[in-house]
Amino acid sequence: MRVLLASQQYPPETADGGIGTQTHAKAHGLARLGHEVFVVSHSPDDQRHESRDGAVTVIRIPGPDGRMAIHTLEAWWLTYSSAVAEEIASLHRRVELDLIDFAEYGAEGFTWLLNRPAVDRVATVIQLHGSLAMLAETIAWPEKQSEFFRTGTFMEGTCLRLADAVFSSSRCSADWCSRTYGIHRDAIDVIHTGVDTEHFAPGAFPKDDRPTVVFVGRINESKGAGVLVEAIAKLAPRISGLQLRLIGRAEPHIRERMIRRAAAGGREDLVEFVGYVSRDELPAHLTRAHVFAAPSLYEGGPGFVYLEAMACGLPVIGCSGSGAAEAVAEGETGFLVAPCDLDALVDSLERLLSDHGLRTRMGTAARQSALAHADARNCIKRIESFYLSVLAGLHRADCPQEHRRAG
Repeated sequence: MRVLLASQQYPPETADGGIGTQTHAKAHGLARLGHEVFVVSHSPDDQRHESRDGAVTVIRIPGPDGRMAIHTLEAWWLTYSSAVAEEIASLHRRVELDLIDFAEYGAEGFTWLLNRPAVDRVATVIQLHGSLAMLAETIAWPEKQSEFFRTGTFMEGTCLRLADAVFSSSRCSADWCSRTYGIHRDAIDVIHTGVDTEHFAPGAFPKDDRPTVVFVGRINESKGAGVLVEAIAKLAPRISGLQLRLIGRAEPHIRERMIRRAAAGGREDLVEFVGYVSRDELPAHLTRAHVFAAPSLYEGGPGFVYLEAMACGLPVIGCSGSGAAEAVAEGETGFLVAPCDLDALVDSLERLLSDHGLRTRMGTAARQSALAHADARNCIKRIESFYLSVLAGLHRADCPQEHRRAG
């Protein structure tokens, strides 16, 4: 197959969350299975760039950035989707694509799907990660009365209605999509890319001398970084040498606010801001830590930072009542705490940091769970099978003789 993955996020230039992580995993996993893979992603400047990332062709496009001033996010979504459609049309003329995979977030497929010809269509699928409707309800962004929410949900719903098939990273996101956009739940396959359990593995690096909690992700309140800093500051007097390592990008004002929170606990060295860490470097940071914690307000799930930490043999702390429960088994591979529940978070951290046996048992169980349920080699094969089934269904729909035989 010649497969195109459209994703604004693709490491390292535009990697900021799970969509970029899954796109990278899909691209390289499918390439290893012998497929020709292209990625269309956002450019870090106002130029188009085409390069090779191993066996994957990466095309970075600027969208409208250099040609007009974009004042609203809804205008960005609309104009960028047109730039993506233009790039896909150009690429399709060159190589004749078999299948295109869009994320639902960003509605990058909006213009492409609206403009598809009635015949000779390229199979097009949507992968669910976390819809705007879910985010508005669970983390209060975007505001439901905003033009961005109205425009964005319309664009998302249109993409889902026009796609040939929809699949989801989690049951949680699939349920949201079904309720919000009227897509029949049974029509949404639940498949994710899993993680590279050979790359993310325990034992490669020694543990830090200080008790270390590690966080990976966007460093903001919705991902639970703020309440985690507060919990660490509250726990510091009881755990000698405790430190929190925050990995990811943070806006300067958020970073300063969290530094002040940590300083209020009496320890200037309590929190370390590492910044963005490449995929190659991440296992070292994870395996050196003792506990992984990302107590988000909500996760569409399953949460790939949890799976990567689990594959490295760490017990994990996530948020209850969301898709994180599809990765973290409460009391077995870690703990699930209610969003913003500072006392429960402190208690879970203290239990793991003060009990080496519990930490070891949960870390071992976490590694085994990742191997059994989230090994990328198996997960990518399931995505490949899904793609092939979509292609087969599209072929049958375009073949009158097939219809006559079926009848």
